[in-house]
Amino acid sequence: MSKTGNKQAVKILQARDIEILTGLYEHRALSTEQIMRRYEMTKWYTYKKLTLLRNSKLISTHPIRGYLANQKRQGNYHRISETGITCLRKQGVVVERSADQLRVNIRHLPFLLSSNDIMIDLEKYQWLMKDSRQVKVEYELNRGANVQGMLTSPREVGYLFYMFMHGISKMNLNKTVKEIKESNYPNYMVFAKSQNSFTTIVNVFSADDGLIVKCESLKIFPFVFAKYYLRLFEDENNVMKFLEDYEIYDLSFKTSSVSGMKQHDGLKRVVRHNGEEKYLVNLLDTDLVKVYNIKQYRKEMYELDGRKVLVVTTSNTRALHEQLLASIHHVDYLEIDTGDLVDYLSAI
Repeated sequence: MSKTGNKQAVKILQARDIEILTGLYEHRALSTEQIMRRYEMTKWYTYKKLTLLRNSKLISTHPIRGYLANQKRQGNYHRISETGITCLRKQGVVVERSADQLRVNIRHLPFLLSSNDIMIDLEKYQWLMKDSRQVKVEYELNRGANVQGMLTSPREVGYLFYMFMHGISKMNLNKTVKEIKESNYPNYMVFAKSQNSFTTIVNVFSADDGLIVKCESLKIFPFVFAKYYLRLFEDENNVMKFLEDYEIYDLSFKTSSVSGMKQHDGLKRVVRHNGEEKYLVNLLDTDLVKVYNIKQYRKEMYELDGRKVLVVTTSNTRALHEQLLASIHHVDYLEIDTGDLVDYLSAI
């Protein structure tokens, strides 16, 4: 170690130092806890590493505000410095932006940290994330757009995503609706940091058919639940494997093998449940396009077809889903305990 005054500093960069500096360059800001999780370090070792990098003027450290609801002390976040960027360049890392260009507006910081939190949890499950700057350039979006970036699943399905914190302004919500309507992209995810914001988003978005019909998927998640759900269940086939324990038997071959059978948008999977054939719709992701499709399966269609819709929901979202589908009476609900679901996904 070298010393800066009486402070210990980095003498020889180690591989882990370069990883942390690269992560801070790519993601602009990471909290102490995020760095600890992403690089799988102990709390003590994380503090030691960050102290050495800071003493060497390779990073700067700042207090977090506005990230956690009703909590005054929220820890620190870290940014790469111009010295750190110069150091990466000497290590052969391709860098194009200056530290000043990577600076984070204090109002935008909670959204960026929340997006990076999703990224850290999902990248080990083969999800990829592009940040808002890349997405806005690539898809020619307005620089002031609310979009936080793009998440691409292991099945290579991309989702533009939005992040809403604990409080939601009507103006910001309307701006997001307008952005999605004007975009040519088909798939979206919206993450809500509180139950109130989740409910508000669902109610506002679901009332706008013009918004929904332009999407192929519009999934709305409570923030913490999303980090478990998306580990495995973006692939509906994996949902079916989970539902085997609930005595749900997949009969989907029937919708493709019977000549002349009426096809209903969004009702592709036939299952046997309690001795009846039903259309299964997974609403664990509160996809409003799926809700819209169920609502198009009207009474007269049901009477001709004979199959009810079996909606997979949770104990936390059932009341909201029932409200959304209140006009459709040929719906049954399979309620999954949220705790059981999280336990199942945590074991993966």
